[in-house]
Amino acid sequence: MHFRTLDSWRGVAALLVALFHLNVYSALYSLDFVRNGYLFVDFFFVLSGFVVTHSYAHRLGTLEELGAFAIKRLGRLWPLHVVVLLAFVIVESGKALMAARGASFFIPPFTGPNSLDTIAMNLVFAQSIGIVPHLTWNPPSWSISAEFWTYLIFAAALFIATTWLWRIRFAAGILVATLLVGSVAILLLFAQHGIDATYDLGLARCLYGFLVGYLTYRLWQAVSHVKIRAGLLEPVALVAVFIFVSLVGRSGCSFFAPLVFAVFVLVFAFESGPISRLISNRGNQWLGRISYSIYMWQAFIIFNFVDRPVSIIEKMTGQILTTTDTSSALGSEAAKLIVLGGHLVPILVTLLYLAVLVSVAGVSYYLIEMPGQQLFARLGPWQWRRAVSPA
Repeated sequence: MHFRTLDSWRGVAALLVALFHLNVYSALYSLDFVRNGYLFVDFFFVLSGFVVTHSYAHRLGTLEELGAFAIKRLGRLWPLHVVVLLAFVIVESGKALMAARGASFFIPPFTGPNSLDTIAMNLVFAQSIGIVPHLTWNPPSWSISAEFWTYLIFAAALFIATTWLWRIRFAAGILVATLLVGSVAILLLFAQHGIDATYDLGLARCLYGFLVGYLTYRLWQAVSHVKIRAGLLEPVALVAVFIFVSLVGRSGCSFFAPLVFAVFVLVFAFESGPISRLISNRGNQWLGRISYSIYMWQAFIIFNFVDRPVSIIEKMTGQILTTTDTSSALGSEAAKLIVLGGHLVPILVTLLYLAVLVSVAGVSYYLIEMPGQQLFARLGPWQWRRAVSPA
């Protein structure tokens, strides 16, 4: 079974996160719903737990299956991650050449978040466990790092439950509950900005959301045979998410985000309401397919095709177009807020940014994601060599 509606929402959520990261002041930027868009990363975690449980939980009972799962998930995430990282390194190398010829930069090349000694850390998905006290290179990739290790922890837990602890009733549930309680406890004790933990406690945040997604799937599995008419439930769930995201900010209530998104995922998993029929079109499903590329290229486009052109215009004209944005989530270079003035121009720039991002993501999906997944799929056992799934 393929959850078309949830895939469509995945694409919408990716665009909302991309809109949240764009540092151009506009009528959209000032909306609380957009300013709190970082929470949709938790939607991704919950959805990932739901979909991965549906696709793989029943075939993680042997070491061969465990290894094949790890290879396939690595193939899902790593190729695009490395290509985007390489793009950042190429740009940084260009800055170094310009600096050697006398150009000056606010952050010198290969220093700060783009230091050489953090490249290896990024290559092995270690940028979400607090090795360095800040985001590095491609800032949103912290969540990809956390998700990869969450995959392995989840798979190992199910493998242990079905092999070593098979005599214990509900062993899988006990292990999942233990991991869930542990991750929530870590966040409650050490997170300093609500659930908005990234480079330091990103793994705990991902585990929390992913395992909530696992439990949500188990609940859906138990009641999926029931004929549910979600005519009213879907609009209520959508409005509830809108209100929650708009109001919660980075307060303590943000820790409830995975639970709120779990209800949303559960409702739309039935695909039986008017919003499901509205959103499950080819365009939205295509956005869902390219959502990973949307997510991974957003910072590169903002840094190099929004921030830098504005900086060049400022230097050439002497006009001040930026101010400081202390709420920025993309690192020090994106901590500036671009103020273009008026209402129409900022909206047009925002729409152009989204259009460019979707276009780049579409090309990236076909030229990087799909070949990368197919390459890694050939490394697994024959029974796992099937059509590449977007899960």
